[in-house]
Amino acid sequence: MKIRTLASFIALVLLFFATSCSPKASETENTDETVVADTIDNDSIVAESVAEPEMEPVFITPDLAFMEVHGHVKSVEYPNGRKAVFDEKGNLVDYATEYSGENEVMIGRDDDGYIVSTYDGPGGSEMFGYDKEKVRLVQTAAGDGAYYSECNIVYDDNGNVVGYNFVSEDMAEETRDEWSADVEIVAKDDEGNWTELKSGDATVKRTIVYY
Repeated sequence: MKIRTLASFIALVLLFFATSCSPKASETENTDETVVADTIDNDSIVAESVAEPEMEPVFITPDLAFMEVHGHVKSVEYPNGRKAVFDEKGNLVDYATEYSGENEVMIGRDDDGYIVSTYDGPGGSEMFGYDKEKVRLVQTAAGDGAYYSECNIVYDDNGNVVGYNFVSEDMAEETRDEWSADVEIVAKDDEGNWTELKSGDATVKRTIVYY
């Protein structure tokens, strides 16, 4: 490729000298045109070397990760009644579960501010785990002492959910089951958050409102 480019350049140079060394009777020397041509060539080279602007970093907080969203989200709501409301800084200001109704949900946090547990009374308690380096939810779990269930979230290299790995334990029956399910993101909004996903025969939809 370099040889071909060099050959083309040499051919253009030879053509330039051939035409400039054989002036027509009506042609006169014009140094201004040469200067303008040189300027245009130089400007075009500079323009081609301009770097692409950097993309704006994704806005994410531990509380937004709790609801598996990013960006300036105002609220996330599921058809079963689970809903989270955030302030403009991405902090959770109100949260309801499927079972909590008008009751306040008790929220536990770790030393880094991540939501690691919730308790809503009727529905019991849930636990949550995170990949803190990437600021995203990777595990949900629930248990009542006799029964324990766990869901581990699998992501691809682009941060999309692609699968769930489940674990369930029944202390009374002394049984433990493990299985996996593929996940397909059916729809995303303009901010890149999923609004509908499918796993097997089950479909989950949610409504996201932004500031």
